[in-house]
Amino acid sequence: MKASFLFFGLMVFSGGFLAQGNLQFNQVKLVTNQETVPIGKVWKVESVIYNIVPTATGYQSTAGSCNSVCYESTAIEVAGVPTKVGQGTQPASYSNLVYTHTYTMLPLWLPAGATLSGGTCLNKVSVIEFNIIP
Repeated sequence: MKASFLFFGLMVFSGGFLAQGNLQFNQVKLVTNQETVPIGKVWKVESVIYNIVPTATGYQSTAGSCNSVCYESTAIEVAGVPTKVGQGTQPASYSNLVYTHTYTMLPLWLPAGATLSGGTCLNKVSVIEFNIIP
């Protein structure tokens, strides 16, 4: 019994040596244009504000800068790749066809050096920035 407590204590104590740092809140950001996660920080993508409204021919940006019927129009861009984010899957319909988009589950963590932008239709991405404290 004493040996199992000793083993458990060593496991808990040694886990501290494997940690890579603690996270400290820095700021909340709304990202639209491409930005890079700074060195010594991580970003937690919390949500996306879509700047689009449906039209008869697809989607139109509320800013008037986008008129697209493509998948990428409602995606953000992570490392230059269009990425749909949300909760699970959601059925959608267009031109009498029904299809399902698969979403990347939120929250989404981005390491230092990763790029993020609002995507084709300038969506706003809500991000919490953390400092990594060694």
